Amino acid sequence: MQTHALHLMVPGSTRQAKPAAVRKPAVKAKRMAKKPAVTKDPVTITYRPRTAADDDFIVSLTKSELGDVHQKAFGQPFPEEQFRTYIQSGAPTFVIERNGKPIGYYSYLTSYDGKMHISAMVIQPRYQRAGIGKAAIAKIEEDARRMGIHTLEVFVQDNNEQSLAFTRSLGFQEVFRFEPHTIAFHKVIAQSVAPGFGTGMPPMGMPQF
Repeated sequence: MQTHALHLMVPGSTRQAKPAAVRKPAVKAKRMAKKPAVTKDPVTITYRPRTAADDDFIVSLTKSELGDVHQKAFGQPFPEEQFRTYIQSGAPTFVIERNGKPIGYYSYLTSYDGKMHISAMVIQPRYQRAGIGKAAIAKIEEDARRMGIHTLEVFVQDNNEQSLAFTRSLGFQEVFRFEPHTIAFHKVIAQSVAPGFGTGMPPMGMPQF
């Protein structure tokens, strides 16, 4: 925008007065108030052995997350009592806690030939896709190596797309299938030293979910 200066004539003189200087209003610098730093509570993930007091939580969570998958794969309702019997049988089962609150669990069985079958790992939906599952698998691998395990095994139903993607992302490879809808995956974590590797069947007494 152009600004035009106004020239004033002084009486009795032919000299032009100098234009008055236009004083710009002083602009006070605004001090930006510092926003308080947003601090998030630290998140601590821990694992502890299952107790009898955890059974209702474990069964309810498993039924909620895998009930529909089991129904579609096997044409039968989720075997709640069979699963409860399994976790009470002494199979190693660990509760995953976030800041002291249970949010999931995993369970496994080991076999004489150096395999560990991860029979279940379930995490509450609100805590999925946050790296908790991957961290749990990393811990399982670490514990398995200490136990002399060379191969991890997991069975996933072919209609469980989320679990299939998760399993493959962890480096598990499909090794065989059996009816009606089960895909078996293996992940080799150490050199095999035991004969009889690869029975192709779930450990005895273990329900399929």
